Amino acid sequence: MPDYTFYREIYLGEDIPETQFPRFIRYARTELNRMRETYAVEPRRGMDPDNAVAMALCAIADALYEFAQEDEARGLASLRVGSVSESYVSPPELCPSTLSDRAAHYRHEAGYYLQIGRWLPHA
Repeated sequence: MPDYTFYREIYLGEDIPETQFPRFIRYARTELNRMRETYAVEPRRGMDPDNAVAMALCAIADALYEFAQEDEARGLASLRVGSVSESYVSPPELCPSTLSDRAAHYRHEAGYYLQIGRWLPHA
């Protein structure tokens, strides 16, 4: 599994803070494992298999982080600047179509490094 140095220096990731990286890369591993249970997954032609998986994990982790940021922002119900006041609500449960759209986005991001599909061409 890639570490934060790989994320920053090889993948060139900029979004995930170092303190949160271990959590998001673990979630990314879970998403990639889920993809492997449903789809045929192989490194793209010409890519080193280990590097392709590490890059895909970083791409998925970035997507997970961005969605987490959106979900957190959605929880803000009100904000007052004078005298500083904030109110939060718990984010609503995500509907099945949103979850499906997000899973498709993770596949799309991983697809830059991995070939994901039901049937893979044989060379």
